[in-house]
Order: sequence, then structure tokens, then C-alpha cells
Amino acid sequence: MSHPAITLEVLPAGFGDCLLVSCPVGRSTWRMLVDTGPDEAYPALRRRLLQVPHGADGKRHIDLFVVSHIDHDHIGGARLLLSDDDLGLSFGDIWFNAPPRPRIRGVAEGQSLADILGGGDKALPWNLAWSGQPVSTPADGGGVELTAPGLPKVTLLSPTPDRLDDLYKVWAKELERLRRKERDRAEREPAATRGELPSIEALAARVTPTDKAVPNGSSIAMLLEHQGASVLLSADAFPTVLVPAMAALARRRGIAGPVPIDAVKLSHHGSRANVTQDLLRAVDARHFVFSTNNAYFKHPNAEAVARVIVGGRNPTLWFNYDTPSNRQWGAPDLMARHGHVVRYPEGDVGVTIELPARRRARTG
Repeated sequence: MSHPAITLEVLPAGFGDCLLVSCPVGRSTWRMLVDTGPDEAYPALRRRLLQVPHGADGKRHIDLFVVSHIDHDHIGGARLLLSDDDLGLSFGDIWFNAPPRPRIRGVAEGQSLADILGGGDKALPWNLAWSGQPVSTPADGGGVELTAPGLPKVTLLSPTPDRLDDLYKVWAKELERLRRKERDRAEREPAATRGELPSIEALAARVTPTDKAVPNGSSIAMLLEHQGASVLLSADAFPTVLVPAMAALARRRGIAGPVPIDAVKLSHHGSRANVTQDLLRAVDARHFVFSTNNAYFKHPNAEAVARVIVGGRNPTLWFNYDTPSNRQWGAPDLMARHGHVVRYPEGDVGVTIELPARRRARTG
């Protein structure tokens, strides 16, 4: 049996994101880690990384570590990871956006990570693929494709330069929020996930505001492709950035209609402010991933889940936690009525999605 072209592990990261992506390259494995979740979720990530085999140099190698943005639920464990000498990690590259060093002084997680990446006792790589410059699309948001023979193709979709500029203007304030471990800002409307659900169609059609949180807008989001398989890793990116980027990608590739993608890790843990009908119309996907335990802001919002169910073609919804809020979407009568399928983890290890080559997705 052939190996999957892309294996996406959605680790249990509480209310945050922590993704481990693996792709076969010859006789070896290319690995990418995207975010770490909050600091309290680090033990689960550490347990998983201890299973990564040592290389010939005695190190556990991560080809690319992406710190998508500076919200605590994404970056909280990064400093713990990079200072964990017992793991014996090595990195090919680390993507992380911070302002030019002379402009900022701080002690919060974002700045601490910048300090570690910038030197000190460890000579860690920092944005090497970008010649040390910020990880950013062109000003028009058209995306950037990074390719090398035999390796996975990465197409950067977010952030745009103006979203980074917005972040840098409030960098000191956001670092202070991180120092206090403040959680992402609550949305004003309560999540409609208690009691009997309104109709799925009515939920999907609700008009809701889009995300305007500055750190979310600076998210590093990408399309990863390997051997014909593909996964969209959205972090907490704005739909107003992702939709034009996907449209530009479709034009470049001569695609009429939505871009075919095997799996989508939905933005902002399934927030109604990020999972919009426009975004779902921009992709033709079969698998949609929700990374959250529903803590604090009750993600995923019912409107976002309903939009996936209505907008997809018999989609499979993946939840990395089996909670009552997540479980309601797998009610047999609901799935029979709308044609979707729901997958939950077995135990506390999150979920793993395997995508084979040649576009036809197989899961496990």
C-alpha cells in the first residue's frame, strides 16, 4: 500500500491550533509544524514530537516550522518548544513575522521568539525562504509559489503587506496582551449552538460581520500541494484576504470556478467571522477541519458549520475534540438529511487525515 501524499495531524491544542504535516520525499519524510497551541497544550505536542525518528545527525528534523501569528492560542508553546533541548530538534526554516528589531523592545512571547530566532545561544534559521524578509504576499495579494524538485509546493496566500503593516502599528500592545496570556477577543454575538438548532439553511444564510482582529489579519496562510494532494492551512486569516488570493490562484492556473482542494483547515477555529460563503465558494473541497475544544468563545460557530454543510458537496467534517458541542453536528438524522459525514478523534490524540496522490482523497 502506498504512503499518503500528505498526512495532516490536527493535534489536541485546546482552543488553539497545532498541526503536524508529513509528506514522503524519496525514502525520507518532509515535515512541517504549524503553530504550537497555547502553552498549556505543549505536553501533547511534545509527546508527538518524541515519536519523530532521529536522523543520521541524531536530531529530530522539522523542515519548516510556521508560527502563523502572535495570538496566544497559536504561539503560546513556541518558546517552550524552541528551548526544549531534550527534544533534540533541528529546523530547516522557521517562518515568523516580527517588526524590524530596532523598532521594538518587549518581553512577551512574540518578542521572545524573535530574540531566539535572531541569535543568542542557538543559530536558528529565520525566514530563510524569504531571504530574511517578512513572509508576505505581493501587495496585490496574488500569492507566492515556492517550489523545489521533489518537495511539497507551498503557495502563500496571506498575509498581504498592508495586513503586516497594521500589525506592526499595534505590535507593542499585542505583545502586552500575549504577556498577560489574553485570549482572542470575543465576538459580540453568542454562538447559536445550544438547544435545538435552527435549520441549517437559515444558519448558513445569516449575515455576520467579518473578522477585523489585527493579529488574525497577519496570519501566515498557505496552500500545500504534494503529489497531486492538497490542503489549505488557513490559520486565522481574513476571508477578505483568502478569497482574492484563491481567485488569483485560479486565474494563474486557468481554473474556471473554485480551486480543487482535498482538505481545508478552517480559519479561526470555525468562526462565523472567518468562514464565509464567499470563501467556501472559492474552493472545491471534500474535507473540512475544525481545530478547537470549544473553550472561551464557543468556536466553531453554528453559522460557520452550517455554511460548510450547505456549501460543500457531501463534505466530511473533522473535529480534533469529541465534545457535546462538536458532537451535535454528527447526529445521524442531521447527516442523513444533509449528506455530510463527521469524524471525531479516538482518545486524546486529535485526528489524522491522509490524502493520497492523484486528487482522490482517502482518510484515516
